[in-house]
Amino acid sequence: MISDKTRLKIANCMYANVAVQLAMFNNPKFRGSNFNWKWFIGYCEENADLWLMIANIRGSKNEINETAKQMAKEIATTLVNILEK
Repeated sequence: MISDKTRLKIANCMYANVAVQLAMFNNPKFRGSNFNWKWFIGYCEENADLWLMIANIRGSKNEINETAKQMAKEIATTLVNILEK
């Protein structure tokens, strides 16, 4: 069971990192020719565990990593949907 404090730390970390990546990839100069926003969502989900390690957020590794991946995917999806409107 993840504590509320740890869940908030994970959410804060994911919001910060996904938002930075969105800002970077929103500039066409930083994208490849095969870029699409669906790829971006997967990219954020894949990097969630790395962002946790950098932020030094610890706990039950599998549970925290799965929560982070889920949050990163939800945040990225929401931001991409807003961007595409």
